[in-house]
Amino acid sequence: MTQPASGLPSATLPAEARAALAARADPATGRFAGASSIAALLFLLDRARDGDGDAARLAFSMLRRTPANATASACAAAAEAAVHVVAVDVKRDDGLEKTARAAVDAALAAFGWNAESDEVDDRERSAIHSRVAPPGSMGGDQGTDAHGLMIATLARASLTLDAPGYREAAARGGERALDHRVDARWGTLLHLGGEAKRAAGLDDYALLVRGLLELLPATGEKGWLREAVRLQGEQEERLWDVREGGYFESPEGAGRAARKYGSDGSFLSGNGIAALNLIELSRLTGERSYRDRAEGVLRTFSAETAKEPLAHLTLLRASERFERSSSSA
Repeated sequence: MTQPASGLPSATLPAEARAALAARADPATGRFAGASSIAALLFLLDRARDGDGDAARLAFSMLRRTPANATASACAAAAEAAVHVVAVDVKRDDGLEKTARAAVDAALAAFGWNAESDEVDDRERSAIHSRVAPPGSMGGDQGTDAHGLMIATLARASLTLDAPGYREAAARGGERALDHRVDARWGTLLHLGGEAKRAAGLDDYALLVRGLLELLPATGEKGWLREAVRLQGEQEERLWDVREGGYFESPEGAGRAARKYGSDGSFLSGNGIAALNLIELSRLTGERSYRDRAEGVLRTFSAETAKEPLAHLTLLRASERFERSSSSA
């Protein structure tokens, strides 16, 4: 079990992690040894946005070697698209923008989301499915976590790439999540991903809240913020570790042992995304309690983050964002 840490990660740790990523970058594959490549690229792009030239050079060098993967699983396709969209946010470039649009379109095809519209006729639905890879290559991973990630990717892409169609698809995805991914009896969030339905876990809550928060600036509709606040409250009630801090992976009584992780694993840390969400919720609502909770998450995993920074890059992103928000407050 993770032990509570006495403080936040060292201010020098992010720069040390960036240097370590440079040493572990594989130019042939665009991957990083010992780290989630998606987490690594998002971490580097965050630093690039804040003026870290070394991080920018490394991120864009690796991105040129990782084009959109048309045969990736739906979740992986959404993640790759998210990285490319963020890259355009950091650096306006015709080539990057073209790649980002291709990545977003590949993710849309992987999800088959255009086919979810009631307004699509049979001819268009057939054309959409003809662009989707055969069963098995996409994986049955369109759980609520992947759904939320795709909403976030589309919402941001709609602004970054000036593409209203992406905004409409993101809003439709948000509506469907709130309408259909809940327990009919209790109204609580469900996972719903390629298996018997079960209570939503941390990744489901964190990534769907992320998607709703991205929909707010994309659409200008404050209802998305209200829903994000509601789901964040549900996440607190069902997953927060009241003894040691941080969020459990699944709620009590879900048939699994209570487990809690701060590492990214092969993807992104649920606790890291949750901390980023809390920082954003504090900014948007003015509620100090969200910021205090984000600090609690960072403190809970700070010892682990210091020991293995490359395994905790999403938490490092949240730590840097927390420090930036402190200095601007």
